[in-house]
Amino acid sequence: MSTTDIAPGRPDTYDMIVVHNAFRRHFSALPGLVAAVSSGDVERARRLLAFLDELGTGLRHHHTGEDELMWPILLERAPADSALVLRMEEQHERISELTDRAHREGAEFATAADPSVRDQLAATLRALSDALDEHMTEEERHILPVVENVMTVLEWQALGERGREHLPKDRQLIFLGFILQDVPDTDRRKLLAELPLPARLAWRLLGRRTFAKEYREIYHADPEW
Repeated sequence: MSTTDIAPGRPDTYDMIVVHNAFRRHFSALPGLVAAVSSGDVERARRLLAFLDELGTGLRHHHTGEDELMWPILLERAPADSALVLRMEEQHERISELTDRAHREGAEFATAADPSVRDQLAATLRALSDALDEHMTEEERHILPVVENVMTVLEWQALGERGREHLPKDRQLIFLGFILQDVPDTDRRKLLAELPLPARLAWRLLGRRTFAKEYREIYHADPEW
């Protein structure tokens, strides 16, 4: 899907796919990262728990925005697709349950890096990643085309603004890095060009370097661009 496929005056939903891909990438990596933690390595366990907590918080705000600002509009304006919307809501509940379980197990894991807790957490994270990928794939395939038909540009922008307002200011450049990392070069340049000039300068002068440092802490590797 590209911006050229969207009729004038209708939302360009590609930005949501970009966000989805960032969640997919990092939630799918977490089971392996956790499984590789050595017994008793509390420092590493706590670092991954902090990453999980931040990802989970971002995901919760992302889904709450859809619950509050997207599903009601679709149910009202696209009643023929109400079964799809209800399925999305049910998937949100399942993902929320798995996320809460992962946070509980993660908190226990971070106290002693016990191998049995580690293995249970890794299993929960695999289930969470699978559920998340299933949900986002169905949403992109079935829901976003409906959004483009029935929502206005302003309504779509309000959804994005709601997500950004819950992002701590001191974490915005880091999250930008996680989002931009999976985006093709041409689209990355376009997304950066749409940012306010101060944000573009902050990313160029500070953000990319700060993100790379944090990425190395999590993945023990340099980010690929």
